Amino acid sequence: MSASRRYNRDRLAATFVLLVWPSLASAADEASAGAPRAKGSEALHFEYVAPPECPPADRFLGQISAYTTRWTLARPGEEARRFIVRIDQRERVYVGHFDVRAASGARASRDIEGATCDEAALGLAVAVALAIEPNASLVPEPSPASESTSIEPSTPAPPPPDEGANAAPRAKAPPDMPIVRPPSSPSRAAVSVGGRAEANGAVSGVLAVVDVFVELEWIGALARVPSLRPAIRGGWRNALTRTQQVGTTRAEIDWAAGYLEACPARFAVTSHVAIEGCVGGHLGLLSGQPLDLRGAGITRRTWLDYGGLLGARWQPDRHLFVEAVAAVWAPITRDRLRIEPDGLVTRAPAAGISAGIGGGWRF
Repeated sequence: MSASRRYNRDRLAATFVLLVWPSLASAADEASAGAPRAKGSEALHFEYVAPPECPPADRFLGQISAYTTRWTLARPGEEARRFIVRIDQRERVYVGHFDVRAASGARASRDIEGATCDEAALGLAVAVALAIEPNASLVPEPSPASESTSIEPSTPAPPPPDEGANAAPRAKAPPDMPIVRPPSSPSRAAVSVGGRAEANGAVSGVLAVVDVFVELEWIGALARVPSLRPAIRGGWRNALTRTQQVGTTRAEIDWAAGYLEACPARFAVTSHVAIEGCVGGHLGLLSGQPLDLRGAGITRRTWLDYGGLLGARWQPDRHLFVEAVAAVWAPITRDRLRIEPDGLVTRAPAAGISAGIGGGWRF
């Protein structure tokens, strides 16, 4: 560990002592009421849930061990104190919460805020260490690797005969710590609603389109790729009427369609930014009506297409989001709309592009 990193961590621990220790003292005493007072390590259960950008479970447990080693992981089903640790993002801060439940039924809890998830996790590690051992050192012990130098170490002197017999063992880390790797975040679904303003060049000329949608997103769908958040989206696109000049006659072109889009490749680049790749299609109606021909009716044609979409989404807080999208669509039905005797009103291209911006609300 570099000197600057060790200094920053020590300074954070000192800040923790000044600001958080007074409120934690009573919680630590209550939480440790059911702890065994043996000189050896105490067996404990841990549950750890945090967003993907937070430290993983094994690193968090290692942070606790840097402040106290008077613990080890309990076996499944063993009667022992249970620490439930959770970190959530709220607005622009991370809030860490731990709840300790003694085998006797006594409970204590504490909330700690941090500007980053690493800060919240480190604060929780100190709080948990104090709950395990109220007299724990608030200055983390350096790891053996960080203390290595180029000087040849001298042969250590043997310890006094009575020192090893009476002192409690202080292992650098619980030997069975790597056995438990709780998932960094449970899988859950999030529902969003939103809308966009788009320009679509894949139907008839360039149409101004209004789009509304409902979306279902799976967060933590794949444990090995925590940033993957696949989604499925359904909605309705309606074009503003476009007037087309055909010879001496004018015609109004309208288009409306429902759509379904699947986004298997949506990735959270950061806690606020995501990118996505989607495939989808439309089913709707394309219609045209002459304006200057008496008695002329509306001609309607079924519309069907498919295509792909790329998008980027920015989420300034946990609910509100804004996004930009671009897509390529290939019409399957390309029926012509004609006005006799003036000629062709419209025919869809073999392929066209669309682009739009919008936003929405995630529940």
